[in-house]
Amino acid sequence: MELLEFLLNDDQIFTTITLFVLIALLIGNIIADKLKKYEDVDVNNAVTLMDEKNLIVLDVREVKEYQKDGYIPNAIHIPLSQVKNKLNTLDSSKKVLVYCRSGSRSAHISGLLTRNGFEQVYNLKGGISAWKKANLPIKTK
Repeated sequence: MELLEFLLNDDQIFTTITLFVLIALLIGNIIADKLKKYEDVDVNNAVTLMDEKNLIVLDVREVKEYQKDGYIPNAIHIPLSQVKNKLNTLDSSKKVLVYCRSGSRSAHISGLLTRNGFEQVYNLKGGISAWKKANLPIKTK
Protein backbone atom coordinates (compact mmCIF):
# COMPACT_ATOMS: atom_id res chain seq x y z
CA MET A 1 0.00 0.00 0.00
CA GLU A 2 2.88 2.36 0.79
CA LEU A 3 4.36 1.73 -2.66
CA LEU A 4 1.06 2.70 -4.29
CA GLU A 5 0.87 5.87 -2.22
CA PHE A 6 4.48 6.69 -3.15
CA LEU A 7 3.84 6.11 -6.87
CA LEU A 8 0.67 8.21 -6.87
CA ASN A 9 2.20 11.07 -4.86
CA ASP A 10 1.99 14.35 -6.78
CA ASP A 11 5.77 14.78 -6.52
CA GLN A 12 6.34 11.37 -8.15
CA ILE A 13 3.64 11.34 -10.85
CA PHE A 14 6.04 12.10 -13.73
CA THR A 15 8.40 9.35 -12.56
CA THR A 16 5.46 6.96 -12.19
CA ILE A 17 4.16 7.70 -15.69
CA THR A 18 7.68 7.27 -17.11
CA LEU A 19 8.05 3.94 -15.31
CA PHE A 20 4.74 2.62 -16.69
CA VAL A 21 5.58 3.79 -20.22
CA LEU A 22 8.96 2.03 -20.07
CA ILE A 23 7.35 -1.16 -18.77
CA ALA A 24 4.75 -1.03 -21.58
CA LEU A 25 7.49 -0.50 -24.19
CA LEU A 26 9.50 -3.40 -22.80
CA ILE A 27 6.48 -5.71 -22.87
CA GLY A 28 5.63 -4.52 -26.39
CA ASN A 29 9.17 -5.26 -27.56
CA ILE A 30 9.09 -8.75 -26.07
CA ILE A 31 5.73 -9.50 -27.71
CA ALA A 32 6.82 -8.09 -31.08
CA ASP A 33 9.98 -10.19 -30.98
CA LYS A 34 7.95 -13.34 -30.30
CA LEU A 35 5.49 -12.54 -33.11
CA LYS A 36 8.05 -11.80 -35.83
CA LYS A 37 8.22 -14.57 -38.37
CA TYR A 38 11.66 -13.85 -39.80
CA GLU A 39 15.03 -14.61 -38.26
CA ASP A 40 17.85 -12.15 -37.65
CA VAL A 41 21.18 -13.67 -38.70
CA ASP A 42 24.76 -12.50 -38.28
CA VAL A 43 27.26 -12.50 -41.16
CA ASN A 44 28.53 -16.00 -40.33
CA ASN A 45 25.03 -17.49 -40.53
CA ALA A 46 24.37 -15.46 -43.69
CA VAL A 47 27.43 -17.03 -45.34
CA THR A 48 26.16 -20.47 -44.32
CA LEU A 49 22.78 -19.67 -45.89
CA MET A 50 24.55 -18.66 -49.11
CA ASP A 51 25.97 -22.15 -49.46
CA GLU A 52 22.44 -23.25 -50.36
CA LYS A 53 21.27 -22.92 -53.95
CA ASN A 54 17.71 -22.14 -52.86
CA LEU A 55 18.44 -18.61 -51.58
CA ILE A 56 17.55 -15.14 -52.80
CA VAL A 57 19.83 -12.37 -51.50
CA LEU A 58 17.79 -9.17 -51.54
CA ASP A 59 19.41 -5.72 -51.28
CA VAL A 60 16.80 -3.09 -50.34
CA ARG A 61 19.08 -0.03 -50.20
CA GLU A 62 18.57 3.01 -52.38
CA VAL A 63 20.21 3.14 -55.82
CA LYS A 64 22.87 5.63 -54.70
CA GLU A 65 23.91 3.39 -51.79
CA TYR A 66 23.99 0.33 -54.02
CA GLN A 67 26.21 2.06 -56.59
CA LYS A 68 28.48 3.86 -54.11
CA ASP A 69 29.04 1.14 -51.51
CA GLY A 70 28.88 -2.00 -53.65
CA TYR A 71 26.77 -5.06 -52.96
CA ILE A 72 26.92 -8.66 -51.84
CA PRO A 73 27.67 -10.96 -54.82
CA ASN A 74 24.56 -12.42 -56.53
CA ALA A 75 22.22 -10.01 -54.71
CA ILE A 76 19.01 -8.83 -56.34
CA HIS A 77 18.60 -5.09 -55.90
CA ILE A 78 15.09 -3.80 -55.27
CA PRO A 79 15.00 -0.46 -53.41
CA LEU A 80 12.81 -0.47 -50.31
CA SER A 81 10.16 1.77 -51.90
CA GLN A 82 9.68 -0.73 -54.76
CA VAL A 83 9.66 -4.05 -52.90
CA LYS A 84 5.91 -4.12 -52.26
CA ASN A 85 5.17 -3.67 -55.98
CA LYS A 86 7.73 -6.30 -57.01
CA LEU A 87 6.84 -9.10 -54.58
CA ASN A 88 5.50 -11.17 -57.47
CA THR A 89 8.98 -11.19 -59.07
CA LEU A 90 10.38 -13.10 -56.09
CA ASP A 91 9.91 -16.85 -55.56
CA SER A 92 8.16 -17.25 -52.21
CA SER A 93 9.19 -20.92 -52.01
CA LYS A 94 12.86 -19.91 -51.69
CA LYS A 95 14.73 -18.67 -48.65
CA VAL A 96 15.30 -14.91 -48.70
CA LEU A 97 18.19 -13.08 -47.02
CA VAL A 98 17.39 -9.36 -46.86
CA TYR A 99 19.93 -6.63 -46.19
CA CYS A 100 20.32 -2.86 -46.19
CA ARG A 101 23.03 -0.61 -44.76
CA SER A 102 22.51 -1.36 -41.06
CA GLY A 103 19.72 -3.94 -40.78
CA SER A 104 16.74 -1.79 -39.83
CA ARG A 105 15.17 -1.21 -43.26
CA SER A 106 15.75 -4.86 -44.12
CA ALA A 107 13.97 -5.86 -40.89
CA HIS A 108 10.95 -3.88 -42.10
CA ILE A 109 11.05 -5.65 -45.48
CA SER A 110 11.58 -9.04 -43.80
CA GLY A 111 8.32 -8.48 -41.94
CA LEU A 112 6.60 -7.45 -45.18
CA LEU A 113 7.80 -10.63 -46.89
CA THR A 114 6.57 -12.91 -44.09
CA ARG A 115 3.18 -11.18 -44.13
CA ASN A 116 2.98 -11.93 -47.86
CA GLY A 117 3.56 -15.68 -47.84
CA PHE A 118 7.36 -15.93 -47.66
CA GLU A 119 8.11 -18.51 -45.00
CA GLN A 120 11.90 -18.60 -44.77
CA VAL A 121 13.08 -15.01 -44.39
CA TYR A 122 16.33 -13.87 -42.81
CA ASN A 123 17.43 -10.34 -41.94
CA LEU A 124 21.17 -9.61 -42.02
CA LYS A 125 21.98 -8.03 -38.64
CA GLY A 126 24.18 -5.00 -39.15
CA GLY A 127 23.49 -5.01 -42.90
CA ILE A 128 26.22 -4.46 -45.46
CA SER A 129 28.17 -2.50 -42.83
CA ALA A 130 28.63 -5.71 -40.80
CA TRP A 131 29.39 -7.60 -44.02
CA LYS A 132 32.19 -5.16 -44.89
CA LYS A 133 33.49 -5.14 -41.33
CA ALA A 134 33.86 -8.93 -41.57
CA ASN A 135 35.91 -8.41 -44.79
CA LEU A 136 33.52 -10.47 -46.86
CA PRO A 137 33.37 -10.03 -50.65
CA ILE A 138 31.76 -6.94 -52.17
CA LYS A 139 31.00 -6.39 -55.83
CA THR A 140 30.96 -2.99 -57.49
CA LYS A 141 29.74 -1.89 -60.89
